[in-house]
Amino acid sequence: MSGSVPDVLGIVLMGTVVAGGLTLTIVRVARSAKPREKQMALLAAELDGRNQVYLRMIENGLELEDLLLVARSRGYSLIVHRSFKYYEFVYTPYHPGRVA
Repeated sequence: MSGSVPDVLGIVLMGTVVAGGLTLTIVRVARSAKPREKQMALLAAELDGRNQVYLRMIENGLELEDLLLVARSRGYSLIVHRSFKYYEFVYTPYHPGRVA
């Protein structure tokens, strides 16, 4: 009977991890399902002059052209990190709109 407590704690811990991961995935997918104009407005609000802004690919449903349009209008260049699945916006007010 002494082995049953660690087993129960392990099961509870695994359930918590799975539930947390599922919740994060649902939230991110819900964010990406917003209308295009709303997503572009939210992105424009994030690009407020900070040196770097990061955006996970799963959190938005915008096309690359839309991302570049917003980035260019705010003075940012865009770096696409495909291996880690996120976008990096770098403030370049004198050369906006570059993509890497």
